[in-house]
Amino acid sequence: MMAGMLVALAIFAVAYWLVRRGEDIRSRHRSPSHDIDRDVLERAEREVRDLDIDHHPDDGFEGDDWGPGAK
Repeated sequence: MMAGMLVALAIFAVAYWLVRRGEDIRSRHRSPSHDIDRDVLERAEREVRDLDIDHHPDDGFEGDDWGPGAK
């Protein structure tokens, strides 16, 4: 009786471990499209859609005024 319970417990533990392992594998191989914030992407596309070809986002930016090497 005790041996049967131990075997059942071992089978349950192995099955539980396999299921949990499968969840870890699925979360590691998640599709990159799940990480995309569509609202932020659309705002960024609208922002750059109207830019001229010769326009650079950092035009007129002389650098940060804090930190090492700041003027």
